[in-house]
Amino acid sequence: MRVINVGAFLLPVRFSLVGMMSGDGRDRVSQALTRRLTDFDVDRALFETQGLFLDVQRSAHQRMETMVFSGAAEIEGAGFVRLYISSLAVGFVVCELDVPDDLVLDLEDEDSCDRFKAYETPVTEVIEPLIGRWCREIVDAVDPALLRPVPKSALDASSLLWWHRICVDGAPEVEFPGARWYGVSAQLTGNADVQVGTGVTNLHTGGRTGLVNDVIEGLMIATQEWLVVDEAKRHIAELLLALSANDARNLITMETQYVDVLALTEDVTLRNLLLKQESRYLTAPRRRISQAASAAWNTTEEAQGLEERTAALRDLFTLHRERIFNNRDERRNRLIFVFTAVTLIQSVLVWYDFLTSDANAVGGAPRPLIAMLVLLATLISVVSAVASRPRARRRLREVAIPRQRDGAEPVKQVTRA
Repeated sequence: MRVINVGAFLLPVRFSLVGMMSGDGRDRVSQALTRRLTDFDVDRALFETQGLFLDVQRSAHQRMETMVFSGAAEIEGAGFVRLYISSLAVGFVVCELDVPDDLVLDLEDEDSCDRFKAYETPVTEVIEPLIGRWCREIVDAVDPALLRPVPKSALDASSLLWWHRICVDGAPEVEFPGARWYGVSAQLTGNADVQVGTGVTNLHTGGRTGLVNDVIEGLMIATQEWLVVDEAKRHIAELLLALSANDARNLITMETQYVDVLALTEDVTLRNLLLKQESRYLTAPRRRISQAASAAWNTTEEAQGLEERTAALRDLFTLHRERIFNNRDERRNRLIFVFTAVTLIQSVLVWYDFLTSDANAVGGAPRPLIAMLVLLATLISVVSAVASRPRARRRLREVAIPRQRDGAEPVKQVTRA
């Protein structure tokens, strides 16, 4: 029975989408990976003779915009392996398991799961350390100007995240029951269909073996969308926590966080743009599989609301920045009032001292009393200006919120005389 495993992993860096979309940035990355990952053969003839996978970069019928590298190699213990590197810093490794025809692919059954894992675990043990080596080679090969750091909230990098298993033309009694029961079905041709579930997929080719390529690449597109949405949501949550813990008077920290929000907005916009651009080149089977996977993994609605959440986060940061500026303006206005009052009072005192000085013709005894009154007025002005803000806050808290009228409550009619 034919079971194909599609594994996903994240690179320890992010490619600069701005740099890759400007000039020859994409070609520079692709050429650097081709020169460094010498274990993989990028010759198209090798891919075609295997009968498993198409060259996604040079296919005559479609084009995967996000892929900057694809290669094939024979790896001891894993067999024929394909490696994909996406411009979204997502890697995919694809290999085929040789399992008996009578193996039941029910992963929820302990005995069946253990029997299946006996074939999958050795491949995992071979691929896992290679992923770390490939990631290090990619980082060393690419120009640092085309790299960006990874957000702290991102998933673990340089390690296999999961396997997605594809059962090809399996009988109903042995294929993945989870995909058959809970997955999302898509009709590819008249007698070919696919059932996409979480971690497992059943494919019935109806004699068209080339549909395996469509399923693999459709799943890779949906996986990239899932990872983009997941990382963006994690980053938004991280920024919201930082915003909640931020000092209301610390403008420097606020500006740094606002720069992070702008970077997140740019990253989300460019990634969505790249995925939408890629969808224009998909064939009908790949598009149907990608849509079925997005529906099965519940990423369609999340992706649609991602830009709204990002915009709401920007608005929230803007409100916090305005609050800081308003507080600063209020403190400045209060100090201006205090100094103005002191200046006026001192002016009155100077004029009175001039008029009532003993050196003048007019003099008198109340000079000390008036001096004390002027000093007292100055102190009252300063204290009242400083204490006015807390009283205003208390008045706002004491204002009663009007109760909404219940719909069952009768409306009072107003009669005019």
